[in-house]
Amino acid sequence: MPAVHATFRSQNHRATGRESKALVVAISALQLGFVVLVWLLALIPMALVALGAMVFQALKPKAVGAPAATVVES
Repeated sequence: MPAVHATFRSQNHRATGRESKALVVAISALQLGFVVLVWLLALIPMALVALGAMVFQALKPKAVGAPAATVVES
């Protein structure tokens, strides 16, 4: 009968106790902040990898078939 007891307690709690609106807002803000933090922790490494790939492509020598740029000295 634990499920019945837990249900009774939750119904009894709703009838007698109320959470303050400030507490609900604070908890919601903390949860939203946590979600944003997790997303940033996931996205920042991927952004750095993409940036590194772009830098690598920019610094890599051109294809062999393309004519190399020559500097003409006078």
